[in-house]
Amino acid sequence: MTPRLSHRTVVLPHMIKFLPKLPVAGELPRVYGFDLDHTLIKPKSGGRFGRSADDWMFMSYALKSDRSSEKDASKVRRSADTLVDILSVDANAHVVVFSNQGGVITVPRDSKSCVKYMNKIETILKDPSLEKVRDRIWLYASPKRPASLSNKKTKPGKITKAARTLPEKKPVADTTYPFETMRKPNIGMYEEFKKDFPGEFEFVYYCGDAAGRASDFSDSDKMFAQNVGSEFRTPEEVFI
Repeated sequence: MTPRLSHRTVVLPHMIKFLPKLPVAGELPRVYGFDLDHTLIKPKSGGRFGRSADDWMFMSYALKSDRSSEKDASKVRRSADTLVDILSVDANAHVVVFSNQGGVITVPRDSKSCVKYMNKIETILKDPSLEKVRDRIWLYASPKRPASLSNKKTKPGKITKAARTLPEKKPVADTTYPFETMRKPNIGMYEEFKKDFPGEFEFVYYCGDAAGRASDFSDSDKMFAQNVGSEFRTPEEVFI
């Protein structure tokens, strides 16, 4: 029997939330932050991006041998196992995921990319390995700004007819604003989490694969941790 989703969802043009329905926080809970793609999960198909809602698997990390610093291919640990350990050892701990999702558009909400992403996250949260701890996992995603909300600009060289003078209107807010502030390394998603979380907390560290190394596509995760005033860790430092 498929478990019922333990989270309520919030889908806005500039943000997606998966929030525990009955969050419980004791005295100064410890919160551990993670990136999603290529930190906690990766596509089963082997590509950079998932093709469907089911095209994902938890990341597996080869552990170091007990007798040397070399990795032992026979000893592999999934990212989900580490999350379970964190939340099982400390009953007052929470995990929050902050993820940029530039391939997801939430306007309209039934867009193909939005439906695929929502289904994928629901499948992840329903994974049996997370059964006993899923009620302390939070997830925030920053989707792409849809073309329908883009500011329209006059094309260069286009001649427009002179318009009669109209009463001055109040300036319209820049629709790019919420999208830009939500996207890492900006801290909009973190600020939303602070509003949603029931009380104060200690943010222990943020873990992500965008660390600015030679092989990394970006340093957005490292800078995000710096911007929220948190310790930063790479996946290798947390999972191996």
